[in-house]
Amino acid sequence: MTILQALIIALLYWISQAKIWYGFSIMRMPLSIAPFIGLLFGDMKTALEVGATLQMIYIGSIAPGGNPPADEGLASCIAIPIAITANIDPTVAISLAIPLGLLGVVLENVRKTLNSGFVHMADRYAAEGNVRGVQLCATVYPILLAFPMRFIPVFVACLFGPEAIQAFVDMLPAWATNGLSAAGNILPALGFAITMIVIGKKQYIPLFVAGFFLVAYSGISTIGVSIFGACLVLMFMQLKKDNSTQTEVVEESGGLE
Repeated sequence: MTILQALIIALLYWISQAKIWYGFSIMRMPLSIAPFIGLLFGDMKTALEVGATLQMIYIGSIAPGGNPPADEGLASCIAIPIAITANIDPTVAISLAIPLGLLGVVLENVRKTLNSGFVHMADRYAAEGNVRGVQLCATVYPILLAFPMRFIPVFVACLFGPEAIQAFVDMLPAWATNGLSAAGNILPALGFAITMIVIGKKQYIPLFVAGFFLVAYSGISTIGVSIFGACLVLMFMQLKKDNSTQTEVVEESGGLE
């Protein structure tokens, strides 16, 4: 991997986590990052394979109280380039990405702790009536603080990581490599399980399972199933609305009698 490629990936990670605008939050997801990395290395197939599998792992990930359980962006910006440049099997790269995602949470907590200083600084500016100072504390200063914390780890890992990780993988015995591959195949199932828990309502779980097996065995593409699913949801909502309207009419009629 060249220095320029490592610089671009590190900048991509910083931008994906900058959170300048709430809509940018989607940039941290593996499937949003994978196309950029695929274009950068000219291997869109591997990038999307790893990105899609990582997306399934984190598909049910939520951030209660603003505390994410993993950093999907960090895992993607390191695992995808490594899988491409070091010719590591995607499932092995995915299993290596999980601890990287947890490391990103540690960096995020450090960033939030340091950002608390800008809150006190903004209080002082507010007491002085300095609106511009408050705006800088809320936007520019946190972004600048996050730059070295986001940029440096990914740049170093991408620049020196592939060779080091490739040497590490070559040293692993066959049983360890097979174990990592198996873990990489199992982790997406964990992502689906978390999604089922997030759904919460038991009456919807059979629909989730039916959709999964429909994709797995019918040969219909995911987009096709999504369209059918959207139509079924709209029909279900319309029927539910009609039933509610009829119930209200019957209740009003009974009340008039």
